[in-house]
Amino acid sequence: MDSGLVQLTDCKASWSPNKGFSLLELMVVLVVLGIMASVAVPATGRFLDSLEFKKQTEKIMASVRYVRLKAVTSGKPLKIAVAEESNFLVISGAFSENRDVGLTSDDTLELAPAEIFFFPEGYATPGVLSFTIGKRSREIIIDPLTGLPILDYSDD
Repeated sequence: MDSGLVQLTDCKASWSPNKGFSLLELMVVLVVLGIMASVAVPATGRFLDSLEFKKQTEKIMASVRYVRLKAVTSGKPLKIAVAEESNFLVISGAFSENRDVGLTSDDTLELAPAEIFFFPEGYATPGVLSFTIGKRSREIIIDPLTGLPILDYSDD
């Protein structure tokens, strides 16, 4: 009776120790992998730089939100300014603090006007916080009605 099943003993092993890849085939694979890596590495570097820039942007925005929150919760106005010769935000008013925004000495941080006030009601004086990291720059606009930082994408 033929059940259509193949007997295990009917199968022949097709593997033998003499089969494998030649040196030429291995070299071709290595060359192709090398070409792919040379294309991917610069793109990865640009991607990591972009992530670092976004991280710094978020840190600066978080610092501005922090000052606004402190003004609202303390019930007293606070002001921020940029420290001379450093990239710190100087907070003064109900309390004083120098807030590090994580910029290096090669980076720039500017505030226009020189001081921005945050009030307990949640609003703020209008202003623009500009910063440059390497060759990239960004502006953060302080919304006067809400006191919240807003990224300016007009340069993108």
